[in-house]
Amino acid sequence: MEIKKKTCFVLFYMCCFLACVAKGLDKPRITLNAEDNIFRNYSLGGNHSRVELLQGPSDTTLYVGGDGKLFLIDFQKRNHSEIPLTYNVTLMHRYPNTQYLYVCGTHGEPVCCNVSMKLTNSSEPLPAQGIAPFGVDEQAPSLFIEDELYTTASYEKSGSKIGIRRWSDGSMGSIWSNQENTQDLRYVALAWSGPKENKLQDKVYAFMWEKNPDPSREAELWVPLVTQICKVDRGGPKSCLQKSWTSHLRARLSCGIPDRKLYFSKLVDVTILYAERWNEGRAYALFSNGWNMSAVCIYTLGDIDRVFTTSSFREHPGQVPQPRPGMCVSDSTKLPRDVLKMMMGPLEMQEWVKPVGDRPLIISRHQYTRIEVDSVMAVDGTQYSVLFLSLEDGRIHKVLEVMGQFFIIAELNVFQRKTVIQNMLLQNSTKKLYVSNGVEVLEVDLHACKKYGTQCVDCVQARDPYCGWDAISQTCTAASSGTIQDVQHGDFRRCEDLPVSSALHSLPFVTEVPLQAAHFLNCPMRSGHAEYNWYYNDDSQGCVSTDKGCLLLIETMGPDHDGKYECKASEGGYERTVALAQLQTAGRAAGLPPPLAGAVCLLSCFTFFL
Repeated sequence: MEIKKKTCFVLFYMCCFLACVAKGLDKPRITLNAEDNIFRNYSLGGNHSRVELLQGPSDTTLYVGGDGKLFLIDFQKRNHSEIPLTYNVTLMHRYPNTQYLYVCGTHGEPVCCNVSMKLTNSSEPLPAQGIAPFGVDEQAPSLFIEDELYTTASYEKSGSKIGIRRWSDGSMGSIWSNQENTQDLRYVALAWSGPKENKLQDKVYAFMWEKNPDPSREAELWVPLVTQICKVDRGGPKSCLQKSWTSHLRARLSCGIPDRKLYFSKLVDVTILYAERWNEGRAYALFSNGWNMSAVCIYTLGDIDRVFTTSSFREHPGQVPQPRPGMCVSDSTKLPRDVLKMMMGPLEMQEWVKPVGDRPLIISRHQYTRIEVDSVMAVDGTQYSVLFLSLEDGRIHKVLEVMGQFFIIAELNVFQRKTVIQNMLLQNSTKKLYVSNGVEVLEVDLHACKKYGTQCVDCVQARDPYCGWDAISQTCTAASSGTIQDVQHGDFRRCEDLPVSSALHSLPFVTEVPLQAAHFLNCPMRSGHAEYNWYYNDDSQGCVSTDKGCLLLIETMGPDHDGKYECKASEGGYERTVALAQLQTAGRAAGLPPPLAGAVCLLSCFTFFL
């Protein structure tokens, strides 16, 4: 009975949600295609099973690792260099303060090498077990902090023994996880807490999911988790947890709307947006659920740290030893025996980490696969977050986060045909987004604003913090202090004192339509958030929305249909004319009886829109 109630709750919420979707709340405002020329592509010369991206030595260059090759692509000069490899690349990092890359991959067995940044030479193979995955399909995030490498690859080919490891030649030494015992666990992302005021408290967070051990039917299939380790952790003494973590804690991530019985438990991807104050940094986590829906929940690094430092411990109701288990200490080899004993098993917090606002930022019918986030300063000095969410067919949604709500600015159809996006990388300094499938890499210019339209209203209603209206050049361009913008509301009244194009105010050419013939008028639907209507003699005629536009069908043309037709778009209180037509009855269709002529024309109309 309880399961039926839960299912009914979820189905009821989904019906309400899909009703909102029908009103356009989950739709992109505008769609930009490859022919809009805001993307630059570079072919990889084959179909690669996995593609890794890393920022190059300059702002316009990009390292691309694929099957048996490593590329250095310069998108500005439109050229590249490459070096052949004996393995398929699965991991790339830049060594701090050197001229070398640390590149790892697999040829059935993991392998790592040092490769010069100019791709002129590669070292002999280095030890790679537990660092690089055995196969290209294994998701094993890694992180380079100063001279330390943190990895999550499986230690055995079977996929077992998965855990966080630190590889270091420095004073901290290497540490291996003491909890590497399951195939039902996968790491999604690693993140640094950022430099704290007290460096002793710097931590590394791991975002992961594991199969839910709860066998009950109403339990979620997956458990999303965040874990912590202290960066200064040296492991325990020889007698207990030597070269193993002594600060490894875990906490559950909450994402959903509990009072509506809607939960998201499968963690898909995570990206971190760091801030000047470490505790204001944000983890943007992408989730899915069994209903093929997606959600984005946001967690502050400060909230994550608070749960680890203040929550009670699950299944440990007794007195907590001192220093508190999981606390970062200067020398973990000197921790008391009772603290080390408590840290030997998976130690989970009683309190869950809740998202900002206690609910998801986004709940969507779309199946998103990857997430990147940028911080953009608007003209008025306000800082906004813009999310880039890839879909399973190769499209990307550009999404504005504003006052706890989301607004889909645009849908980017970056590839010519449906494909799987393997990787995305955001270049913050140049505001470029790099996107790859197995065949090519694309550079998306986030300052390409002209495609929003030719009028001030088009630019302002886009609500894109990257863009603003330049009143002097009369173009939508990269935002600057002199441009007009309203990211928060998209209020058209910001443009009232500016001239508006009068291209549609003149009378259109007269179109003659045979008597009793069927005819259609099409109105281009540029904005997915506007309402479109055809008007005849100022009376609303409605229209049928299709992928091609807003369609008005006249089944049988006659003198009563002669006159001026006007299609208007209404959005945010602003109404504009987007199409005009002037129809006139010409007479009977020659060679066909009137009803048959109308049927043929009507059939051709529907064929066009299929």
